[in-house]
Amino acid sequence: MLSGVMGIRAVATALVLAVALAGCSSTDTGAGPGQLDPTTSPPAPSEQSQIYSAALHHLILVDNPFAKAPTPVGYVYLVDGPASRSSEMLIVADGLQFDADLKNEITAQAVDLPPVEFVAEPQLRARSARLGLTGVDNDGVIVGLAPVERQDDGTVHVGAGLWCGIDCGLGLTYVLDHADGQW
Repeated sequence: MLSGVMGIRAVATALVLAVALAGCSSTDTGAGPGQLDPTTSPPAPSEQSQIYSAALHHLILVDNPFAKAPTPVGYVYLVDGPASRSSEMLIVADGLQFDADLKNEITAQAVDLPPVEFVAEPQLRARSARLGLTGVDNDGVIVGLAPVERQDDGTVHVGAGLWCGIDCGLGLTYVLDHADGQW
C-alpha cells in the first residue's frame, strides 16, 4: 500500500508541475500593471512631425548645398521652435519651442540622418568665421523649419533653411503632398 501512495504522490506532483509549466508558457502577452503591452504598436507620429521630417530628410539628403550623396553633414542642429523666415536664411526661432512629443517624433523619424539635436540658441553652435562645412560644430548644419502652411489644393508649404558657414547655406520652401499615407 505504501508504494501505491508514493505512486499517487508522484503522479500528483508531476501533474502540478505540468500545470505550472503550462502556465509559464502561456501565450498571453497582456501587460501587467505599469507595463506597456508589447502586442500594441506605438501610436503613429503626428502629421506635423511627418511633414517636418519629410522636409528635413529632403533638405539633408537631397538638397544639401554640397551636391553630394551621401551627405557629408556630421550633425544636424535643429532650431527648437518654428522659424518663420528660414527659407529666407534667417534661421532663428520666432515662436515657442516645439513640445517634447513633437521633438521625440521628429528624432525617431530621423534614424537615417546624422544625429539631430534641438537647439534654442543656434548661434552657440556657429563658427561664423569658418568657411564651408566647418562653420558649425561637428561638421554640422543649423536648420530652421517654418510653420506648416496649408494650401487650398491640399498641399502644405514648409520653409526650410540650412546654414553651414559664412559661405555655405541654403533656403527653400518645400511643397509637400500627402500620397499613399506619406508626405
